[in-house]
Amino acid sequence: MPLVSPLRPEDPRRLGDYSLTGRLSAGGQGVVFLGVGPSRSPVAVKLLNARLSGGAANHRRVTKEVETVRRVAPFCTARVLDAGIDDDRLYIVSEYVEGLSLQDHVAEHGPRAGGTLDRLAVGTATALAAIHRAGVVHRDFKPGNVLLGDDGPRVIDFGISRLADATPTGGRPVGTPAYLAPEQLRGDPAGPPADMFSWALTMAYAASGRHAFTADTYAGVLARILYGTPDLGPIDGTLRQVVVACLAGDPEDRPTAEEVLSRLLGRAPSPETAPTEIITTVPGAAPRTAAVQDTGHGTVSAADAVNAPPVVLSPPSAGGRVSRRARAFRVTLTLVTALALTGLAVWAVVRETAFSYDGVWSGSARYPAAKRVFPVEITLTAPGRMRWGADLHCRGRLTRTRETGRGLTLRLDRVTGDECYPGTVTITPRSDQQAAFAVVRTGENAPRYSGTLSRAP
Repeated sequence: MPLVSPLRPEDPRRLGDYSLTGRLSAGGQGVVFLGVGPSRSPVAVKLLNARLSGGAANHRRVTKEVETVRRVAPFCTARVLDAGIDDDRLYIVSEYVEGLSLQDHVAEHGPRAGGTLDRLAVGTATALAAIHRAGVVHRDFKPGNVLLGDDGPRVIDFGISRLADATPTGGRPVGTPAYLAPEQLRGDPAGPPADMFSWALTMAYAASGRHAFTADTYAGVLARILYGTPDLGPIDGTLRQVVVACLAGDPEDRPTAEEVLSRLLGRAPSPETAPTEIITTVPGAAPRTAAVQDTGHGTVSAADAVNAPPVVLSPPSAGGRVSRRARAFRVTLTLVTALALTGLAVWAVVRETAFSYDGVWSGSARYPAAKRVFPVEITLTAPGRMRWGADLHCRGRLTRTRETGRGLTLRLDRVTGDECYPGTVTITPRSDQQAAFAVVRTGENAPRYSGTLSRAP
């Protein structure tokens, strides 16, 4: 049960039709009070710190935002019941949920696992899907804004940042920085993909009890969100795949809340199952193209891996006849040879796909033109993303174009940074944990960067 502390001397005793009986929490946006409304049912009343200005026009704008927030479907959320203005300060009234926040619950009882973690993921993804369907962006999704009620998780404070943004004196709301998406930290507009990034960080916290981008300093956490590799701890299976996808650096590469929900419920395929084209060569036959399902286990989906050529043992006799025994022997040997060649083809395809590139790779790149070496980090998922070292402030999106057991070719585009440019990246495995790479700029033939990579644990 949430801790209710007494009202302080400076706290109001009443806001509109709601009498306040205690404090539930306080944060950067304002104070949340426990209150009682006309129906005598307990409610949560959040009084925002920012003051309204601009007269009736701004009041109408805030009222419109409140009506939008109230359209959010109530399942898995704490419903917004009312809103009002007191002494030019906006207050929001929502359903009171009796239960600890996810932040407090993990701190007191430890991380969640198994079915409890899965239920949390499904419940919060359902809430975000409803929020986004109403045209609202949460913008401050974090463990503290997930309440664990008796009937399951409830997401609160959705749309509050937007409401605060409607107050000119409220400044630029940024939510809780440690749970913001990279585009929010850069000051770019935040849409539903930003909520999915925050959702993934919240799931990582729920599973491990620590931030996925933990660092020694707060500034270090923010730097790792922009340039680092997340530590997802014990998360595995489908949930891990979904969380990794939601932590993509490019907002366009992240799945929507509804897509996340479908994957968690098993109604959509994993993003890693996109087919790729592999060329195989079988002795005595022309090269064949086989459609291979890249599941990480080398599964072959093409039935005719090879067309076995006929085997002729000897020319027919002068009379044009071949004995029955000879014909049977030739047919038997032809079948055996065909099966052997088919087996070689399948073995060749499986060997090509046995190596999995999926995961996080880090290492160093040599830049001969500038006589420098800098860190490189590549995350290969579907879709993928690339992060160069923070010293170059270079980011870009990776798209797989060709993959075999001997190498992986990717297209690098959507680059940002003074020393970034589109091009082609090739990765050549040296072992299960080591690989070499080279980057060729578009329009050039020789690599600009090259170096080595190691697979992150």
